[in-house]
Amino acid sequence: MMSLRYHVVSLAAVIVALGIGILIGASVVGDRGMMKQQELLISRLDADFERLVSDRDQLLAEAEMLHRFAREATPHLLAGRLRGRAVAVVALPGAGDATGAIAQACEAAGAQVALVEFTQDALARAGPGEAEAWAGAVSSSDLARVRSLSAMGVAKVKMAEGTKYSSMVVAAAPTVSEAGIRIAQALARESDRRGIRAVLGWTCAVSNSWNADWPTNASFGAFSPGPAVGQVQGQGQGQAQAPHWPAQVYGIGRLPGNIAVVLALAGAEGVFGLPPAPVFLPENAAPAKQGAGQGSG
Repeated sequence: MMSLRYHVVSLAAVIVALGIGILIGASVVGDRGMMKQQELLISRLDADFERLVSDRDQLLAEAEMLHRFAREATPHLLAGRLRGRAVAVVALPGAGDATGAIAQACEAAGAQVALVEFTQDALARAGPGEAEAWAGAVSSSDLARVRSLSAMGVAKVKMAEGTKYSSMVVAAAPTVSEAGIRIAQALARESDRRGIRAVLGWTCAVSNSWNADWPTNASFGAFSPGPAVGQVQGQGQGQAQAPHWPAQVYGIGRLPGNIAVVLALAGAEGVFGLPPAPVFLPENAAPAKQGAGQGSG
């Protein structure tokens, strides 16, 4: 006859076996359910990825189409805007490729372009009053005086015989030096005194225009963004005339900035271009000139 201990051990073994069976069964069923959920999740991710790829391809195609449209429309927007004028493109160190892009835009608008590129070495060794003297030479629009800057190693100059410009673009980078600021402010004062329309252009890529470290120090007032363009207290000796910038353009070297510069040279006033400018282009730009315009003075 079986002992009580045998029955207890047998019953315990059955209970243990049943528990193990339940655990194994639950594990198998759980793994299958988890695998099914994973398959559903992977399927959804694949569908989302395909949709994102499709959306990306569509956006890239639209961007390329808009870029092509902008390239083809730009000559029509610029044609005749500066016909009969001569424009000086004055580049401070750091302006880079934007200088050539602005020159091309002005030429596409019908202007004759003189190019003056100040060198970093010259600005680094500029003594008291030299920056103002160099700005005076550029603003004079006198061929001999402007070319003298090249002979002194102050600037690279490209200026044709007989050029007398009535408009000027000063191209600067946000990292412009204090000497560059003095030249720019002197250019603004001298240009205003001589009746030359001077526009201040900032170089900046689209990717960082929102976060660019734009100079805002009060002592660099002519360079401060915002509506107070031209309302800057003059620096220097005596009753120096306050620098006056009829327009500032952010993002020169990029298509919106290049178009805005031409429209500003043609007469538009305000702040235009890439952010932080409030608008890309002026609302009421002067119409393009028809036929041959008057020579520059």
